[in-house]
Amino acid sequence: MDAVSRHVCVMTQLPLRAYNDVMKRIPTGRGYIPLLTLIAVWSLSLVVDLPGLAISPLLSVIDKVFPGASHLECQLLEILPNFCIFPFILLSGKLSVSRNKVGLVVLGLTVFLLAGIAYFFVDSILGLIIVSCVLGMGCGLVIPLAAGLLAEIFTGKYRLQQMGIKSGIANGTLVLATLAVGLTEGKNWHIPFVVYLMPIIPLALSVFLSQRYMSRDSGGDVATVVQAHIKSAGLPFVEIRKRLFGIIFFYLVVTVAGITLSFFIPFLMSSHHMGDDATGYVSAVFYLMVTLPGFFLGKIVCFFRKLTIPVCVAMMIVGPLIIAFCPSLTAYFIGASLMGFGYGALQPIFYDKASELAPSAAHSTKVLSYVMSANYIGVAICPLFFVGLKSVTAFVISAACMAVVLVIAIIKRDSFTFSVNDELAAYGKKPLDSGVENKTK
Repeated sequence: MDAVSRHVCVMTQLPLRAYNDVMKRIPTGRGYIPLLTLIAVWSLSLVVDLPGLAISPLLSVIDKVFPGASHLECQLLEILPNFCIFPFILLSGKLSVSRNKVGLVVLGLTVFLLAGIAYFFVDSILGLIIVSCVLGMGCGLVIPLAAGLLAEIFTGKYRLQQMGIKSGIANGTLVLATLAVGLTEGKNWHIPFVVYLMPIIPLALSVFLSQRYMSRDSGGDVATVVQAHIKSAGLPFVEIRKRLFGIIFFYLVVTVAGITLSFFIPFLMSSHHMGDDATGYVSAVFYLMVTLPGFFLGKIVCFFRKLTIPVCVAMMIVGPLIIAFCPSLTAYFIGASLMGFGYGALQPIFYDKASELAPSAAHSTKVLSYVMSANYIGVAICPLFFVGLKSVTAFVISAACMAVVLVIAIIKRDSFTFSVNDELAAYGKKPLDSGVENKTK
């Protein structure tokens, strides 16, 4: 074969290879879905953690841009979105049972995007606060669906894996967005708000979430929503509610204890005459460690097995104590790493447990909305919970709260809230399906 013929042959095969890669199918535990659908669901996690926290490095600049604004007004830009997110998470969960979930996704992303665009045209602190509230409303509609769609599509070990990836994407995006804000804040104070244009990506991919697309491109083996697929099916309502409240309260305490670092490490390091750069590095390490466990959750659960939850809680005890009593940069890095890892590993486990409590797959989003609201309530109330306390005291109280949780976790180690079931503990005994199958097979 001459060179020209080989070139033509290669060039004609490239589109076919690309097509086959795109049309790969992902096992769900009850069927397969197209890879593009999974990517579309993953993309929702790009926006769920952005409101408020993403622009935290910008607050000092906002304070200078609007010298007449009070310190509280500047902080409202970070706090108010989380208060607005809470009721709309619950609203989204309720509407998801009887309404078109894809339509809710598109509505929430559109509101989020419009608010993100509005930031570039607002020139008053009051306007920024109002836009921040609208941003939280749009994000609140999307948040439970980002996890709820995964819970409906996947089951068992596949669901645990996907919940971990979802948390990893959300936390990783927050790290990158915060970094982008920090790098651009000195040029023009409007530019950092470009991170709130992120909904463009999931909006563009939302077409792949439709049932019509999945039915057409799944090779006839599309994952279907089945009733009573979870282990709690048949349990009395009182027992399900008890378990749900247990997870919500556990998640709330873990969030308040974990997010303490974000609010108090700047003050603590400043009191020891450490610069803003060092504070930024410690915060970055914390969020990096929150991100990483999501991508390796299966291996973490396989390694620690039924000790997974107690070990993660113990990390969130040791971490703040190191920060409180060892005033050195190295100690702060170690403490932040332990706190971040423990929090990052527990987060997707909460979501997976919540999915098991839904009476059917169709109700997964509604149940998840209750549990996920605990995270945003925790972020909103953390500064209020520790108001007036010194930084060292805040970290000690954080460790004490988690110590109480650890005692309860050991005593109640066989309960639903504090245990890892046998299936997930044995997660790594057999290699997880690589997750791909070509439609052309």
